[in-house]
Amino acid sequence: MASAKPLDPRDFTKLYLNGEYVAAKSTETYSLNNPKNNTLAVDNIPIAGVADIDDAVTFAEAAYRGPWSKFTAIQRTECFLRLADLLETELMPILALDSLTSGIPLSLAPTREKTYIRNCVLYYAGWTDKQKGDYYPADDGFVKLVRHEPLGVCAAVNPYNSPVACLFLKAAPALATGNVMIVKPSEKTPLGSVAIASLFAKAGFPPGVLQVVTGPGSTGAILAEHMRIRKISFTGSVATGKKIQTAAANSNLKRVTLELGGKSPAVVFDDANLENALTWTVNGILTRSGQLCVAASRVYVQKGIADAFIKAYTKRMADAVQDMGDPQDPNIKYGPIVDEGQLKRIQGMVERAQADAELVVGGKPVLGTEGNYMQPTVFLNPNNDAEIYRNEVFGPVSVIKTFETEEEVLAAANDTEFGLMAGVFTKDITRAMRMSSAIESGVVGINCVSVQSLQAPFGGKKQSGVGREFGEYALRLFTEPKTVLINMAA
Repeated sequence: MASAKPLDPRDFTKLYLNGEYVAAKSTETYSLNNPKNNTLAVDNIPIAGVADIDDAVTFAEAAYRGPWSKFTAIQRTECFLRLADLLETELMPILALDSLTSGIPLSLAPTREKTYIRNCVLYYAGWTDKQKGDYYPADDGFVKLVRHEPLGVCAAVNPYNSPVACLFLKAAPALATGNVMIVKPSEKTPLGSVAIASLFAKAGFPPGVLQVVTGPGSTGAILAEHMRIRKISFTGSVATGKKIQTAAANSNLKRVTLELGGKSPAVVFDDANLENALTWTVNGILTRSGQLCVAASRVYVQKGIADAFIKAYTKRMADAVQDMGDPQDPNIKYGPIVDEGQLKRIQGMVERAQADAELVVGGKPVLGTEGNYMQPTVFLNPNNDAEIYRNEVFGPVSVIKTFETEEEVLAAANDTEFGLMAGVFTKDITRAMRMSSAIESGVVGINCVSVQSLQAPFGGKKQSGVGREFGEYALRLFTEPKTVLINMAA
């Protein structure tokens, strides 16, 4: 089949409101570079202001109380199924467009991004008619009924590392439960989200049900503070998550879901399958060039296997430079860091870390390239208070520590304010289950790491987040129970 014609980024420098691409009322704009070479990718991206967000909320309310409220569950399912069919043919050019500013390699698109996104739509298509309630008998003279009702106008503020996928992971459960949604993609990667929005109208969702606004943190703040938005779902940094939760509380106590940072531990015991542990831990820090909230950035290796593991791990990390390049080339595995600012942040952390740990691989930008490419980097046995050990890097940088006992490594793995993902590598299923219970993390992989399932809840403990996404748990957070009491004596 012939390749689809590439999309022009200049066609998506508008807001998507009420089923149409429209110019923003705000006159502020900004531009973005392509991270592979830092040349201009697109300019005149609008920064949505208060008036634009007010319009989006007004349109969303009209849809929620009007045509969308009259859709049956089966009609919502039909919209989802039509959307899935459209994605089959129209998603790939949109992911290619998104890659122009995200640097996400197109090699991920056919097998990971497309499958993941389409499966998400199909999964939630099956949930529209399954929001069952409860019945309690009238043993006290009252029949008690409980039904789960949508919240109304919801907002999503998405990260730069998976903008299109995140749009669906938030919008699909929201719409399946009868809500409407306003999406603000990261200011670094807005194009794919703006482009994909029109597919919802083509699939039969009424105007105003799904809208996309663009802009930086100031636009996200307007959403978080808005008095008529009832729920905000945010994925990003801990610092921004705290600001959003504060704004939500100070405005109208809107419901909040936060999926925040990670510093995921991968624990490799002596009896682990070495090849399997290496594959998962290396992929877990190099996928998206380490720009992944569940990146396996802390690797703990038991001393009996440490020499062999470290030798093989560091070689694979060093060799990965050969697989870096133009993210628009479908044969390239690893792309650039999203922009110069993020690359400089990573460089600064790596430079400071050399006083606190042994640098054994990488540590510098990839030489001979025009863009924002960072060498895969590995540190050994950092000091316990080292920044590189404590803080999320969001780049292809990992630390390795050796350990002797299960108790020792469990204490080390839990000695953090993060708790999003963890991995345990061992052939001893009893120990694996014991560790999975004791590790303070929202998700624990056994003989795997840095992986999620659409069917199971995803989210963090401690400062890694509030609430859950994926599966039935996401649906619960887009509804609230209403109790109806029927007086049988009346």
